Amino acid sequence: MPVFLIISLILLGAYMLLILTYAIGWLLIKFRFEPIKDAVNTFTILIPARNEAQTIEACLRSITAQNYPKHKYEIIVIDDHSEDNTQQVVANFIMSNESYAISLLSLAKLAPKGNKKEGITLGAEWAKSPNIILTDADCIRGTEWLGAIDLFMQEKSVKMMYAPVFFSASNAFERIQSLEFSGLVGIGAAAIQLKNPNMCSAANLIFNKAAFLEVGGYSDNIHMASGDDEFLLHKIFKRYPNEVWFLKDKRAIVETSPNGSLQQLAQQRTRWVSKSTKYEERYITAILVGAYLFNFSILFNLIYGYWNPLYLKIGLVQTVLKMFVEGLFLFQITSFFAKRNLMWFLPIAEPLHILYVIIIGIWANVKPYTWKNRTHFK
Repeated sequence: MPVFLIISLILLGAYMLLILTYAIGWLLIKFRFEPIKDAVNTFTILIPARNEAQTIEACLRSITAQNYPKHKYEIIVIDDHSEDNTQQVVANFIMSNESYAISLLSLAKLAPKGNKKEGITLGAEWAKSPNIILTDADCIRGTEWLGAIDLFMQEKSVKMMYAPVFFSASNAFERIQSLEFSGLVGIGAAAIQLKNPNMCSAANLIFNKAAFLEVGGYSDNIHMASGDDEFLLHKIFKRYPNEVWFLKDKRAIVETSPNGSLQQLAQQRTRWVSKSTKYEERYITAILVGAYLFNFSILFNLIYGYWNPLYLKIGLVQTVLKMFVEGLFLFQITSFFAKRNLMWFLPIAEPLHILYVIIIGIWANVKPYTWKNRTHFK
């Protein structure tokens, strides 16, 4: 058998083992469903916002609707040089909800050249609570969100906690994104459980203020547009490996919207992948490179199979087994989110995923990308 096909099969075996390991890791996380107790902890909720006039009010309403004592949490919105009327929408909301502790910080005034990470750092310094929750301005959540977080923190010592994020979807394009992102949430959760954290999302991230300051926050990656979640996760885990968790509680889910166009999707994924070579933990880069090579081998085998049937057979075996192990894993995650209907899109998502991994993997490391009307260079 040609050497390339042997390598292809080795990559297949390694990839299947990796996904099955994540599936086991997910199953090992305790599912939380205990009744909410009386509130104990206080929270500062940080919401970085740039050009979010259309979504920020719904986000704030979902927070102020919490079944949680209003005196036990504050909200700080950090406006990151918005070019729309985000600040006005927030100011109006504050005026209409004076009984809640809501503040609006403007980076344009406080840090004219600042970015999102500097905004979060500023918000953390202003925070009155020792417990900070980071979320996005386009996220909404149920009324027991804070209660579920507090319940876990009453039982465990928490320096950082990643809570679930779900892409709400209304069409096929969005459902494919939702299925893929559910898998990413599951991988991040399982990796934390297995004590090898790799990814998380700033849309629903809880961390201890003192721990944030102790590890230096974003001081060593402040120049990078991405990584306000994962780099911080790695730093805090390195210092406190037994106090970093994933909260497997449906009441803690926040929902956000997927990308509305292919261009937006490409820019978002390029932003995510752009930090792939910047991880201090080289095992993460190794996993990403291995996954890229695996997907590349599938595409090569399927194309070259036009001339050599053996390559086509190997490519098809890779594709089928990839879909099988990913399907087993995704079934667990979509069951948690009560969205098993997303599994119908797996046969469509699989070939698209192979193509986009290969394209974005190269594109993100050679081209600048645009996000929130800003152009970022690698």
